[in-house]
Amino acid sequence: MKIYTALFLGLFFSNLLTLAQSPAPLATNGRLKVVNRQLTNEAGKAIQLRGMSTHGLHWFGQCYTQASVQALAGSWGADVLRAAMYVDEGGYLNDKVGIRTKVNQIVDWSEQNGMYCVIDWHILNPGDPNVHTADAKEFFQLMAQRNAGKKNVIYEICNEPNGVSWGQIKSYAEQIIPVIRQYDPEAIILVGTPNWCQRPQDVLSDPLTGANGYNIMYTFHFYAASHFFQSDIQSVVNSLPLFCSEWGTSTYSGGGSLDFNNAQAWLNLMAGQNSAGQKISWCNWTFSQASESSAALNANACDNQQWNNTSPSGTWVKDHILSPVDDFGPATPSVSLTSPANNTTITIGRSVTLTAAVSNTTATTVEFYEGTTKLGEDATTPYSWIIPTIQAGSYSFTAKAVLPSGGSLTSSAVQVTAAPAPNQLPTVSLTSPANNAAFPIPATITIAATAADTDGSISKVEFYNGSTKLGEDTSIPYAFTWTDIASGTYTLTARATDNQEAVTTSGAITVFVYNQGDPDPTADLIGPNCVFQNAVQLFGVNSSKLPNATSFSWWCTGSTKSITVSQPGKASIDFGPGFTGGQVCVGINYSVAPWYSQYCKSVTICPGTPPTTNQAPVVTLTTPANNATFTAPATIALTASASDQDGSVAKVEFYNGTFKLGESTSSPYQFNWTGVGAGSYSLTAKATDNAGATTTSGVATIQVSNPVPTNQAPSVALTSPANNAIFTSPATIGLTASASDLDGNIVKVEFYNGTSKLGEATTSPYQFSWAGVNAGSYTLMAKATDNLGATTTSSTITISVVAPPNQAPSVTLSSPANSATFTAPATVVLSANASDQDGSVTKVEYFNGSTKLGESAGTPYQVSWSNVSAGTYMLTAKATDNLGATTSSAIVTIQVNNPVSTTANTDADLIGPDCVRVNEVKSYEVNARNLPNATQFSWWCTGSTQSITPTQAGKATYNFGPWFTGGQVCVGINYSASPWYKSFCKTITVCPANARVGADEVADNLVFPNPTNNRFTFIAERNIQSMRVTDQTGRERFQLGAARSGETVTFGEQLSAGIYLLHIRYENQTPRVIKLLKVGN
Repeated sequence: MKIYTALFLGLFFSNLLTLAQSPAPLATNGRLKVVNRQLTNEAGKAIQLRGMSTHGLHWFGQCYTQASVQALAGSWGADVLRAAMYVDEGGYLNDKVGIRTKVNQIVDWSEQNGMYCVIDWHILNPGDPNVHTADAKEFFQLMAQRNAGKKNVIYEICNEPNGVSWGQIKSYAEQIIPVIRQYDPEAIILVGTPNWCQRPQDVLSDPLTGANGYNIMYTFHFYAASHFFQSDIQSVVNSLPLFCSEWGTSTYSGGGSLDFNNAQAWLNLMAGQNSAGQKISWCNWTFSQASESSAALNANACDNQQWNNTSPSGTWVKDHILSPVDDFGPATPSVSLTSPANNTTITIGRSVTLTAAVSNTTATTVEFYEGTTKLGEDATTPYSWIIPTIQAGSYSFTAKAVLPSGGSLTSSAVQVTAAPAPNQLPTVSLTSPANNAAFPIPATITIAATAADTDGSISKVEFYNGSTKLGEDTSIPYAFTWTDIASGTYTLTARATDNQEAVTTSGAITVFVYNQGDPDPTADLIGPNCVFQNAVQLFGVNSSKLPNATSFSWWCTGSTKSITVSQPGKASIDFGPGFTGGQVCVGINYSVAPWYSQYCKSVTICPGTPPTTNQAPVVTLTTPANNATFTAPATIALTASASDQDGSVAKVEFYNGTFKLGESTSSPYQFNWTGVGAGSYSLTAKATDNAGATTTSGVATIQVSNPVPTNQAPSVALTSPANNAIFTSPATIGLTASASDLDGNIVKVEFYNGTSKLGEATTSPYQFSWAGVNAGSYTLMAKATDNLGATTTSSTITISVVAPPNQAPSVTLSSPANSATFTAPATVVLSANASDQDGSVTKVEYFNGSTKLGESAGTPYQVSWSNVSAGTYMLTAKATDNLGATTSSAIVTIQVNNPVSTTANTDADLIGPDCVRVNEVKSYEVNARNLPNATQFSWWCTGSTQSITPTQAGKATYNFGPWFTGGQVCVGINYSASPWYKSFCKTITVCPANARVGADEVADNLVFPNPTNNRFTFIAERNIQSMRVTDQTGRERFQLGAARSGETVTFGEQLSAGIYLLHIRYENQTPRVIKLLKVGN
């Protein structure tokens, strides 16, 4: 017993080690391609990618991080991640740069974690891809340029076109595909099909062809709780390469109920259980925390970085990504040029280092080529070769890895262009005058600049005032003298032009030119240099001194009549009759260093006689403020400040437009305007001085509105479910409320269980579907919010959710297939799919009639039935759940025939029969001479097979299934010593049609006579929805329609001699296939 335990543990940990060291999908498969409608890896092996799709990147950006992508590749086992980039609906067109950056991050993170990445142009809305063709061309050009050479990128150019025909989609595709191919000629491109990607059959009569049809796949989408069009896919799978880029377990809305049974039927079809045996890759919608049942993560999972906090849908999908394990075969050996990057431009004369990487194999040396010319080689890692000085031209570099076996691998080509360095812009800066310099008129200003050019010479420097050219200089020192400048403020720049006409403009500087006697605009304290006695003059602090100023103290060293502060940093000084000269000063306190500063300006008595012309008064409407609002009937206080420097203010009048409201004759100048009704008003103040001069203030516009009535709270009632209603867990409960608002509108209705919010609705009818409710008692209520924020809570209701009665498990016998044939003594692997929606499956038993063959207590539910003699057997599987409920599967009939003499070449590397019949199970084994030092075996077949089961080291059993038409049986062997890895293949054909086919090779006696040289007769044992007859290639010959239980159907007189298949679909959707043999007369 100890020996067996040790052996078991050794094998267990060996398997764990193998899993842990399994290369990632990208490393194993390399660059993908389409071969005979099938997605294959770089080695040509048919593969299926399984993974997830994001939701809108602009809505759930927190779900798509480096950590989440790593989790998808690791604990989820995903092969592919689809980046769903919405074009409209607030997506790409609102933030092109930001969204492109996010897509490129996901591409890079996927590559780093060994996953493929689908770049999805998501045009669900507007539906017609031609609406944004120009944007699509720009986007895919940038994507292809940036990601060319990356083997993990797949382009999906139009998700779910709708409202358009295939012809319109094809026209769009023929414009976009060449844009991608210009930079990425080998990438897989996915093209959407009409009616939300549900009608790939529309493509059949007019597919993409030529260069536009290379490595193209057509997409279809389904949602398991809404879509049952598997027969449509069956009708095109022999003609089109298909990729299911989006599917869900829910209804087509993304929400609602989940249908795992139909989802499993779809997964079976995509796993190869279709008329062509095509493996169809898929991405599930969605890896997100969206509030919909199709979301794979629970609420707030992304916010908390809980990437395995899965919803019911997410748990089911994750399990079906992880199991069955990927069938990719051995990792694909490859060599790639890692440097320089594809489409790089390099400056001529510089050195270029070519660097190569060898993956999944070893190389004795790596050779580097330009075109067909060998440049050199390197025998040690890192493999590299240096070109000391590259000359002008276009280059195509490749790396060739020479293998120990003598074979070789060649990398994809990297395109490089060597060209002169682009012209560098000159540099220029103004050195004179200084910024904010001031000059009195008549002004002459010398403008000087420095300029240089690192890769050429300066041809000229031009000098500008704004956009007006003042002059230029063509030699060092670059300068220009500007004369006779009028007073004003000027913005100066210098513009340098180099010998290749490149231009650079300097930073701008400001200069001031002012009249003699005018205040110097650059002084710390700005004001007149001289005044007349009794004059009133305004002085102000330069704006550069105002930041952080908190208070101002003004004084004058000469005699003055008054100093009036008009605003912070400004003062009006009445110099009075005794002023003979002095300094006007201001002290400023600051809130930060220098804390305090003092500025003074010398003022003298102006020569000559003071002017006698009357100066108009000044007036400002100080209240109300411009754009002030009031509520009718309003009382509005109008206030003005007014002064007259050479006299006095006689009155201030207040106006609404041209209508006088009132006046005031003394300071403070005020007027109260009462009973003002609703409306918009334009107010001014008009001052009149003692000599009759008038001045009108600026306009202040005010708004008087009618009073807003008090907001009335909304009303709300929870109308469903009824109080004391009872549900069965896990329950989906529809909550419905009625809500209204007498003086506004309802913005939302929220639904609560106690104090826990369940969800909300923003439009009528106000409904929310509460799914997955466990057994218990719940207190429900609804809360309505109106457009002004008022809320009302409904009365509460109580409901109960009780545990459901035990549901019987479900079970289907998945292997062997119905009507399968074997050769005695046969080993038949019995496999079943079993599940229990409200518990667990404790065992699955297998029966031949009533005779038990064996049982399995855990997944995968399998039993190997050995040494089966010739005969007909009726097989069933019986599942038992954790509460003892049982269910038996439908009967599967198999035929075990006496062996047909086929002589295998026992001297071959791979030993086994050269031909097989459809549905036969045959064993193949590696010649013993190839077994020493073998550590691992990977079996595959290039033709369609139903299953491959390794039975022991170097041996495997193949179930060739109903669709096998020929191919190669292959095995890849890893060795612990040289040659490290070898693969052997054996060509297998279908045994000749003239070989004897006995009655025991026919599925059963439902069809008779079978074989026949005339017509077949079939009696329906139960109601049938549809019947059709195909040949062995899957091409449909004719349809027989429906039949009722007991009905007799005759057919086949028009068929020529050969093997045919009768496809039956019963009214309960169960399929069945019966083999027919038509012989000659």
